[in-house]
Amino acid sequence: MTTTGNLADFRSMRRAWFEDVTQQLSRLLVKLSPEIHSAIPDDLGPRDLLAATALARTAQADMEHQEIAYVAGDLVRLAGQRGTHHPQRVAEVEALWTALREPTVPLLHSWWREPLGEGLLAYWAHSRAETVGWPQVHKELRERWSVDSDGIWRRALGPAQGPDDRDWCGYFTYLEAHTHGQEAPFARMLLTRFDGLAEEIDAFASECAAELAEVPHLALVHAERRLAESLTTVVEGNLEAGGDNLPDDLHAAMESIVSTGRAYLDWLDADFIPQLTPLERARLSLDSPEAARIEAYLRQYTQIWCAPGDPALPTPVFTEEDYASLKPAERPHSVVPEWMGAVAKAFAEAGPWGWTGTVGSQPWWLYVADAGLESAAAMRFKHDGQLRIGHRTLDDPHDMLVGFPQGDPDAHNLHMRFRYDEDDAHQMCELLILSRAGRAQLGFLVRDASGAYRMLRAVSVPLPEALREAMRGKALRRLDIMTGGDPRVLAKLIEPEPAPEAFEDDEVDEADEVGEDESADLLDGGLFPRSDTLF
Repeated sequence: MTTTGNLADFRSMRRAWFEDVTQQLSRLLVKLSPEIHSAIPDDLGPRDLLAATALARTAQADMEHQEIAYVAGDLVRLAGQRGTHHPQRVAEVEALWTALREPTVPLLHSWWREPLGEGLLAYWAHSRAETVGWPQVHKELRERWSVDSDGIWRRALGPAQGPDDRDWCGYFTYLEAHTHGQEAPFARMLLTRFDGLAEEIDAFASECAAELAEVPHLALVHAERRLAESLTTVVEGNLEAGGDNLPDDLHAAMESIVSTGRAYLDWLDADFIPQLTPLERARLSLDSPEAARIEAYLRQYTQIWCAPGDPALPTPVFTEEDYASLKPAERPHSVVPEWMGAVAKAFAEAGPWGWTGTVGSQPWWLYVADAGLESAAAMRFKHDGQLRIGHRTLDDPHDMLVGFPQGDPDAHNLHMRFRYDEDDAHQMCELLILSRAGRAQLGFLVRDASGAYRMLRAVSVPLPEALREAMRGKALRRLDIMTGGDPRVLAKLIEPEPAPEAFEDDEVDEADEVGEDESADLLDGGLFPRSDTLF
């Protein structure tokens, strides 16, 4: 049973974990892009931390489909004096994005990229502030990290408004500091006198994802929270059972333990944990048996379909939209990769249906836009950041409707539907990935005069949190049914099929089926017929 309140342990474990993470990512950046790594400055703190943060934020930018020229400019500004020697880094960012779309280390899986990028930036800011102060950090955030004042405020990058890692204390330390009688000795006695209680609490604490348990300082926070919850519940139950039959001093001590235990939990959840980085908070959220199974399913999936070193399907970084400013003679003849062309042929006559899949670890949607109004609408889709997304019924978050906001001039010109098969374990894993990543890359494909397919443009489609939670619950329930709740069974259900030639024919059959049988039902009553399913 871990009950230490030693703040040096917590802070040193936290620092050691971040150092390990940043060294791992810094070495990876050397491997993927030695040119970008060589431009990491040495005037903003430890270079490993800077390199890791730059890599994580560049990976996050690809997930969010940010303008590549802006991302390259951000790296030049970060480099400072080093950047003056290489003012243009677009080609290097393109190469890095291409490499990051291949299977890579677990830290850079799509569902960790946002908390990783935001978390390392926050850790850098707080670490840097201990050396140079917050006014200088805010200046460097604006001038070197390209984070404006609004971004600084939204991220709460400033002096701690509550306890920081120097203020950590465990449950018993808190109990001793906030009571003045025999509460702490009595609570310790419960652990030794109640047969099996300590073991039950340890078992309760172990019901979390490995991604939480393997981080020492976060595992400590989790264990202390479970200890406080368990002892508070036990004492409260005995207090209610004993009632007026308990001696006054014992009754008072037990009431004090209950109130102090609740206060400690409030301190953790409202004061201490919010001061940790987004990466740490994301790990701490994996503290339930359900979260443990979700992460176990994702590990099984990535071991088979996203193992480092395995090739991923190629995806273009630039699209026709990026070439629009060039003269016709200067535009490259860039058709989509062969696999995308096969998908496009399969879904060309599928009406409003689009393709769903996962490339590397990133969720992708592909939609074939007809020439005319539909392709023109695709060029405007999400032009102001607004879109409309929902699902047909509250129980079917795997079947999504995507389009323009109501009232937009193109609201009736672009109707898209993306569905994951709830009876297919592989697709439920992909739905789980989508729910964790929180966004999908949507590529619009068009057919040119030669009959080849090109990518008109690509956008990142963010999902509302309520929809993500519904997807996560749906995928977990379906996978539990298929595996009997044992994630180890999943490997047999999602292992690659032996005949790769079957892919195209299967997709064609599915596309024909949905195109002919269900597109009319989709449009019956409009694109979004049920107001209670919209987010």
